[in-house]
Amino acid sequence: MEKRILESELEDLQFDILRMSSMVEKAVYESTKSLLDDQVNLANQVIADDDSIDSLNIEVQDKCLRLLALRQPLAVDLRAIQTDLQIATDLERMGDYAESIARSALRLHERRTITKLTYLPQMSEMVREMVHDIITAYILGDINMAQNCVILEKEIDQIYRQYFDVIMSIIKSDPQLAEMAVQLLFAGHYLERIADHATNIGESILYMVTGNRVSLND
Repeated sequence: MEKRILESELEDLQFDILRMSSMVEKAVYESTKSLLDDQVNLANQVIADDDSIDSLNIEVQDKCLRLLALRQPLAVDLRAIQTDLQIATDLERMGDYAESIARSALRLHERRTITKLTYLPQMSEMVREMVHDIITAYILGDINMAQNCVILEKEIDQIYRQYFDVIMSIIKSDPQLAEMAVQLLFAGHYLERIADHATNIGESILYMVTGNRVSLND
């Protein structure tokens, strides 16, 4: 009976993680779109929705701590709970970065004259795909899929470096555009950081399944 209760509570936690990841995936897409298309209402919605991500993170943390205190889980279930704690924290930080992109969109509202942002939409789509794939790996307990996330993360890093070079060349060619360019540079950096947190989730999945702590950034 106790085992069935624990399994039910772990499934409930997994569902919460899935909900959080869907919200983050949506925030990544909408925050970048708000910046690229100068959509103030969309940016404000992303900022408002971040409160829901934060609240769900607190709910997951509370559930995990309650399970640890009351259920005395054995090794495999203990790792699952620890993993849920860490993944929720990473997802919350990813939501914060999406919110920051939306805030950059507000700062640049009706002021952005730098129109050619070739790399930013590409980064956003790849990051959104990475979030989706890594949570699929979590749901399936698929360590190969979790390890493969680092391939996409390296591609995102490479694109960010190209984006960085483009923005810096704009600043050098016209210093008056520096304030605007810096906000655009921040947006790329935030996407790159979201990808880093997705890689952290990959490491958490490997720990959950194998019991081994592995760095995917080596």
